[in-house]
Amino acid sequence: MAYNDPQLLHLDSMLSNISMGWDNPEEFVASALFPAVRVLKQSDRYYIYTRDTWGRVMDDIRAPGSEANELPPMTLSRDGYFIEEHALEDVVPDEEVENADSPLQPAADATERLTNTILLNRENIQMVMATTVGNYSSGYTVTLSGTSQWNDYVNSNPINDSRTARKKIHDTVFRDPNIVIMGYEVYWQLLENTKVLNRITYSAPQITSKEIVAQVMGLPANFIVAGGGAVTSVYGQAETVAYLWGKDVVFAYVPPNPGRKQPSYGYEFAQPYGVGLMPTERWREEKRKSDVVRTSRRYDNKFIGVDGTGKAILGYLIKNAVA
Repeated sequence: MAYNDPQLLHLDSMLSNISMGWDNPEEFVASALFPAVRVLKQSDRYYIYTRDTWGRVMDDIRAPGSEANELPPMTLSRDGYFIEEHALEDVVPDEEVENADSPLQPAADATERLTNTILLNRENIQMVMATTVGNYSSGYTVTLSGTSQWNDYVNSNPINDSRTARKKIHDTVFRDPNIVIMGYEVYWQLLENTKVLNRITYSAPQITSKEIVAQVMGLPANFIVAGGGAVTSVYGQAETVAYLWGKDVVFAYVPPNPGRKQPSYGYEFAQPYGVGLMPTERWREEKRKSDVVRTSRRYDNKFIGVDGTGKAILGYLIKNAVA
């Protein structure tokens, strides 16, 4: 049997197994520089030990019948944090819940968007801290321009720039930086730099992968290419997007596990409440015939390894690595 209009054999409906969205899996990387430290109170203080904990080379010979030489007093100072709450909420009207086709889940979608935005805001705060020249002590930053920028594939020298950054941190803490965050735009240009390519040519395998670039540049295993982005346009206007981390490179030393008497680039002091660091609450508002969903996080980001003026000394910033 033939039908006059084959399109009437099937009426289109919404698929429930796929949908179009925007995933950003590389978005949040700054927590490597500012790992979360759980605290109980909104504000508190912590001790800062001087480098006397390393010790000094001193005369320790004791002659018979004499007293041993005495160490000088250890100097302590203190600093503190103050936590603010970061929270957003979204409304889930009954009409949306009742009329939503599969796979739409208004409450779940609202919770996911709230969580993502809170974390995006935290990432942006930490990124701005890490890429602001004025937050570093003198000598712990360099701003590249012209032929020194890595997109000048012939004249620039990213390998030497990396060595300078690593040496500066090692001179300070006698440890190599164990974290490097590089903007994706920087990494993309670095793959074409002549000095990097020349080193790769004589390595095996001969591919321009992140691991080989790290080896050539002398970067740590925790070498992060920051490829996340964000919407930069005002809501409702023509949409524009941009990379979060831009064109900078940050070197830092952060201990594998935060603890006492350990130097660190920075920490996020995070105060848990409810069921954890990022609780989601939901309540009913009958007048609006809606549920309201709220997600929160309480934190304060701090540079920990600082000089006497509070400027960071356990990190090194290469600003404007590419044009």
